Amino acid sequence: MTPQDLWQELTRRLRDYATAQVRALVGQVTASDGLLGGRLLAPIVPPPGNPLVDLVRDIAGDLTVDGPLRLHGWRRTADSPFGIALVLADPADPGLLAVVALTPREGAEPVIDVVVTPGGEVQLHRDVGEWSVRARARTDAPWDVSFDGGAPAMARPETATAGIRIARTVPFQAGMSSGPGLRIRGFSWELAIGPGGPAGNTLVLQGLEVSALPGDLGRLVGAAADGQVAPSRPGGEVITLTGDPVQGLRFAEGGLRAALPVRFALPGLQSRGIALTLSADGGLRIGVLVSLSARIPGVPLTALIDNAGFTLPLELPEGGRPRLGAQPGEVSPDGIGVNLQLPPVSGGGVVRRFDDGSYAGVIALDLGFVAVQAVARFGHSPTRFLAMLGVVFPPPGIQVGFGFALDAMGGLVGINHRIDVDALRGLVSDGHADRILFPDRIVERADEVIGALSAAFPRAAGRFVIAPMVRITWGGRMVSLSGALVLELPAPAQAVILGRLVVALPDPVAPLVRLQASVLGRFDPSVPVVEVLVSLAGSWVLGVAVRGEIYLLVRGGDQAEFVLSAGGFHPRYRRPPGVPALQRLEMDLAPGGLYRMRMQAYFAVTSNSVQFGGQLHLQAMIAGCGVEGWLGLDALFVFEPVFSFSVAIRAGIAVRAFGVRLASVGLSFTLEGPTPWHAFGSGSVSVLFWDASLDFDIEWGERPAVAAGRLPPDRIPADLATAIGRPKSWVAERPPDERTGLTFTRAAADAMAAGSLVHPDAVLRVDQAVIPLDVDFGRYGRRVDDQRWSIAEVRVGTAALVPTPQTALYTRFVRGQFFVLDEDEQLTAPPTAVHASGTRVQPAGAATGAGHLVDDGYETAYEPEQPRDRLPWQGSLRDEIAMKWIAGERLARWLAADVGVPRIAMNAPTLRVAVDAPVVGLVVGAPATVPVELAPDDDAWRMLRAQARTAPGAQRLLESWELP
Repeated sequence: MTPQDLWQELTRRLRDYATAQVRALVGQVTASDGLLGGRLLAPIVPPPGNPLVDLVRDIAGDLTVDGPLRLHGWRRTADSPFGIALVLADPADPGLLAVVALTPREGAEPVIDVVVTPGGEVQLHRDVGEWSVRARARTDAPWDVSFDGGAPAMARPETATAGIRIARTVPFQAGMSSGPGLRIRGFSWELAIGPGGPAGNTLVLQGLEVSALPGDLGRLVGAAADGQVAPSRPGGEVITLTGDPVQGLRFAEGGLRAALPVRFALPGLQSRGIALTLSADGGLRIGVLVSLSARIPGVPLTALIDNAGFTLPLELPEGGRPRLGAQPGEVSPDGIGVNLQLPPVSGGGVVRRFDDGSYAGVIALDLGFVAVQAVARFGHSPTRFLAMLGVVFPPPGIQVGFGFALDAMGGLVGINHRIDVDALRGLVSDGHADRILFPDRIVERADEVIGALSAAFPRAAGRFVIAPMVRITWGGRMVSLSGALVLELPAPAQAVILGRLVVALPDPVAPLVRLQASVLGRFDPSVPVVEVLVSLAGSWVLGVAVRGEIYLLVRGGDQAEFVLSAGGFHPRYRRPPGVPALQRLEMDLAPGGLYRMRMQAYFAVTSNSVQFGGQLHLQAMIAGCGVEGWLGLDALFVFEPVFSFSVAIRAGIAVRAFGVRLASVGLSFTLEGPTPWHAFGSGSVSVLFWDASLDFDIEWGERPAVAAGRLPPDRIPADLATAIGRPKSWVAERPPDERTGLTFTRAAADAMAAGSLVHPDAVLRVDQAVIPLDVDFGRYGRRVDDQRWSIAEVRVGTAALVPTPQTALYTRFVRGQFFVLDEDEQLTAPPTAVHASGTRVQPAGAATGAGHLVDDGYETAYEPEQPRDRLPWQGSLRDEIAMKWIAGERLARWLAADVGVPRIAMNAPTLRVAVDAPVVGLVVGAPATVPVELAPDDDAWRMLRAQARTAPGAQRLLESWELP
């Protein structure tokens, strides 16, 4: 449920309620001449008894026919049904009106009309008993808008404004008088319509007090008789709700939940949080949720309950006024936990229930000789399960030699779950890999551990996750290494390594130096891609924070990239797709808060560049007064398509007093080159209100004079001829599924493997990597005339074969070697691009030698054994028929080759397998010979009729042949 869903539910119910009350009033409307083009009919004075009209009277006073606020009949058009209009009129100017009208319709949404006449502002100020109302509307242009459940028929004028505020100051109770329930001292509702944007609604609850416990339970544990929870401030809490069509209905803090700053502590019972909620379970409801901890004196057991409470429905009865329901609805807790402290055994656990119907649990148990921790989440539709189990050994762990010890081991299993690399990357970047790798205090951190697991391994039907885990220590846990190998199956499979290295010196209990490196490694063979991210978040040296990230990417496929970075990239460099923004390598020194020094650095190597730089910032301040200085460097070296570099230096010093810069000197300088060399920058001096600056921009040297077409005109054709003339450029691809009716002798197979013979159903490939085909290019190592090359035809013997786009072959070409790139493209474009490089052709006119008949008899076995009465003919007929039919079709195509090519002459048939369909073009004996037909024996005939996939026809018989 979202705030927008709640808003739609609230407006729908209010619209239905108002429509029902208006239907009861339209019987008093009579047709008459009226204002606003005849739509506004004569006033009406409904008798008491209509809940909506009675509520308006209580708020704004009597509705008389000549008062400023009155009810009128409404008729949108001559053939429209009657409606009711609430009219606010200016007593000094009867033509100045603000009208809100509702017209019920049968079988459709009601129509709501808003009309404000231009010329001035119409107002209403009234205080009636416990109510007060303020209303106003103004427009300089006609304001006439209609709603019928969708968008308005006409937008309101840009200068139109309106507002209404209704307040009640008398306390009232919602829920049970003895608790649970709510007590509110007063409330106000305000509607504001300004120029542009949707109308905004604000509801403020004043003096909110909560009766969280039933009266009997409250008295039992020592609370007030009505279960009242003491407010955190005199007079109660102030809660604000807002609503509009765009943002929906929500608390002012955002969302559908607002925490109350209220706590209570009673004998054996303590609150851990109280919150108000909004929901739409069977209608709009406001709820109170309480998290409690309970402990019986003398018993080492603590019970935890999370988010138990009650809800109150917003009731809109057709014959009554709107109200909060008196009967609260029960809200079952979404979390239950226990904590046991009974030496030498201690532990605890928590169970959570989520909105999607799934459950999660956490348990930790210390048995003295070993500690066990487990986390699990399961759900249904489809059934899904995610569990993590860990066993932690007591110090010093299981010794394995050389100071190393096995400290913990465990694993993770997920059914119908997958890996979310972005979520894992976020955990590593924030230094929170320990939420998955053997988390400490797992029961206290249950929410963050469950949340991290759910985000890192979201549900995905048909996917499985498995991850063994281990933690190894050295030197009495001064060095701790945790790691997990996470596999996602089935194909496309991917592997992720999640690790955490912690070095704590000299004592891991109270370290002076703590270096933490969280590691994420990913390997996905389907791309392929290798990715490694290392984060130093959570590290410090003598109280000085150390931060930064290191990243490695090696990716193939269509977006091939190589990236190695420590601390990020040059400011002008655009990261390749999929490369995250990296935090600079950084140390922040701040002894005593008076002196501060921050150091940042980065170094990166990509496919065509080297980048490095950093910045040093110093600051000495006392009471906001002092001196600061800075020195920075950014360098970028690009190697493809031509060598170039850019080095930028900046430095400065400034004097500040109470946050204001009094004086400063700054310098920035950039040098680029070579050919030409380019130096530019600026210097500035500032003292109080006086500023002076000097800019410079100098360029010297000549650009390389490489005219287009300087390359010898026969260079590219010669290189192409050389490449295509190499034997390795011509490859005969055997059919991938070996769909052939022929088998080959050992000598023929060896000859095909050596390349001297070609498979009779092979596809011929011709490929090269000299130039990209079917694309314009303007470089060939250096600048050349723009040109395009394509393969016109491929000749095999006397046959000329014309390639098509569907038969093209593709390979990767270095972009800078063939295409003219500007400076930005050199930095940001992928280093390689895929273009056509060759083609596949089906050879025609190939000759085959004489063949001879072979015996391909074989035995067929079935596992498990098939009953004899079900399979009287020994063979899996469907498979055999299908394969022999395919073989016959292929063989017929070879035999029907070009005229004049020797054909295979089949000898007198030796019948092997019957086929249930004619094979067109098959020649038996001689080209003019009709295929021989043979009726199989009765058993085989019955099996063919029963199992063949097509209707039985003339049975055509095939043989097995062998080519030399």
